[in-house]
Amino acid sequence: MAKYFLPNKVFISPIQYAHTRNLFLISMSIVYTFAFASLYWQQPGLYSDNGILPLRVQIQQQEKIQLFIVKLANFFKWTPFRIMECVLLISIFLSSLMIIFKCLRTSLTFTMLWFAYYSCFQVAGQFLYFQWDTLLLEAGFLTIFVAPMRLLYLKRKQTEDFLYQDRITLWLIRWLAFRLLFASGIVKLTGGDKTWWSLTATTIHYQSQCIPTPLAYYAHHTPVWLHKLSTALVYMFMSGTGILFFSPFRIHRLIACVIQISLQILIALTGNYNFFNLLTIILCFGLIDDQFLGYSQWESVEDENKTKKSFSWIITLFRRLIHLIILISYIYLTIRWFDIHWDSKQQIVLTKITFTRAQFDLFLRRFLPICLFLAWCSLIFTIGRSVFIAIRRPEKIYAKIFHTLITISYGILAMSLFFVSMVPFTVIERQTGKALPYELQSWYNKYQDYHIFNAYGLFRSMTGVDGRPELIIEGALSTKNPKWKEYEFFYKPGSLSASPPFVAPHQPRLDWQMWFAALSHYQHEPWLAFFLYRLLTNQPEVLRLIQTNPFPTTPPKQIRILLYRYNFTTPPSKDYWQRELLNNEWFPTITLESQWFMSYIEQLNMKQINKPLPKSILLDIIRSISNLMNGTIFTWFPVVIALVFVILRKLLCTNPHKPLVVKKDDEWYQPVPLKDKIN
Repeated sequence: MAKYFLPNKVFISPIQYAHTRNLFLISMSIVYTFAFASLYWQQPGLYSDNGILPLRVQIQQQEKIQLFIVKLANFFKWTPFRIMECVLLISIFLSSLMIIFKCLRTSLTFTMLWFAYYSCFQVAGQFLYFQWDTLLLEAGFLTIFVAPMRLLYLKRKQTEDFLYQDRITLWLIRWLAFRLLFASGIVKLTGGDKTWWSLTATTIHYQSQCIPTPLAYYAHHTPVWLHKLSTALVYMFMSGTGILFFSPFRIHRLIACVIQISLQILIALTGNYNFFNLLTIILCFGLIDDQFLGYSQWESVEDENKTKKSFSWIITLFRRLIHLIILISYIYLTIRWFDIHWDSKQQIVLTKITFTRAQFDLFLRRFLPICLFLAWCSLIFTIGRSVFIAIRRPEKIYAKIFHTLITISYGILAMSLFFVSMVPFTVIERQTGKALPYELQSWYNKYQDYHIFNAYGLFRSMTGVDGRPELIIEGALSTKNPKWKEYEFFYKPGSLSASPPFVAPHQPRLDWQMWFAALSHYQHEPWLAFFLYRLLTNQPEVLRLIQTNPFPTTPPKQIRILLYRYNFTTPPSKDYWQRELLNNEWFPTITLESQWFMSYIEQLNMKQINKPLPKSILLDIIRSISNLMNGTIFTWFPVVIALVFVILRKLLCTNPHKPLVVKKDDEWYQPVPLKDKIN
């Protein structure tokens, strides 16, 4: 007679994170596909020999750095641009296949994707110097360890989907999510920006962000009291719930996950931040488990020293008491710190910060070490539990030894990554950072160029307080009595009647750099001169990056840049924007005869060259197909195709051997015979 594992118990939960891991890996494959496809579509305009920042020039400026793309170019006797093009296409193809086929989601393939993105990052210059690019590099690096360490992930039976190190590797993802979200909330106050401290930042943010969405227009016009309340809640949700990431109670982690994902969805609805919000949501998957996803498959061993049922109500009461205390404390602190109360006269909710900058700095100096300590305790507990499962679960002694050694190795790796990552994390509080051992700083400096440990924190200070500064490029066909015409971009504000677009997950890197340039001075943005030179020569690769070229047949004789202040209009209005001229010559008017300008172009080897690219029929065909779509559609194209294949496979290849899940006494479990235990 077969014996079964009974549900009264010390749960070992053998596949508690298998489906969570698979969801995380397929999601990372999707993000990689978005990132590579978006960059591929923009590559000619940005990096070709006649692009804004040609690779040949970028490489000359980094001669001392060992660039992988340059090594490949020398080996295959091809141009770096063609090599980068091949790297991007192969990566798009590989990541798309990884969306479809689970067997390809291994450490090897994710290593290839990480190395491909890092290779492009090395040569791409400032167009890839965004926080989400470094976040993708760090998240992609950790994904290498989350994925199974195999050439192909082929399993003979479903139970082999379980990996003993899943808890440890997904904890690293959780730690990265905590560092990102906690710091993103904290830096808004440590930066000392008046709008963040007065809780009025979002009255500016929705219109001043780089590329607003259509919903940002309406969010901007919500009442000021609602802006203040939402800003206070953002602080508490983004940073305040971060400490729950390391709670020993599963329900706390799930609540924190739902809150953070909901917040990211709201941010994505009001602002175009490419794949950043999606990637942040994916990192929150480190907080969930298979049961949350609906895979309630449990296996247990009988606990010889199990607690008597008569005491179970005490444990339940104790748990609920802790939950209640945390909930009440959270609500109390939110109301106290932000003085949230109802004003009966104005019939609104009033909100203001009740602590000073000095008090906040003191609190952070004391609280950050507590966060690090709790994270360390959580990691040690996670490693200990994983090692216990590796020792307890297998029946054969050699299997116990093998899995235990592997799990311990992952534990040592996790501790090493945790310690080194504390260095960039503690930049939000210098005193805590100075207290770290010097050896950690040394290790961080050693691997800093690989961007596998990064500091995070967006919107430390709010720009565009009086309205968003916007650069408008104009050209004219004559130098005498010129009739100026505007260049229209695809996504950044220009036309007053054009609605803000939905762009994500595509990142229009030229539009983003134009936003940063408007906040700076043209002398600090050398790429802008190269861009204007390409417009003066009507360079087709560069013109594909903008929506409207007012001079399609004859290049303009002269070009200038004006600085405007843009603000949202007040509903109801037929226009979305209104603008005011601030500087009618932000960048001096230039022609191809402007001696100072052309000397600068020649000095940096940016002058137009007519040397054709090496012939490649396949690459040219793919490029011509991509040119038929705009950047947003092309970014979605490979992902949609892959997801269609996934859906068709699910519909046509249903699994008739779906495991039976039984619910008994309000507890989910699956009876598993002893003979079917994993060795």
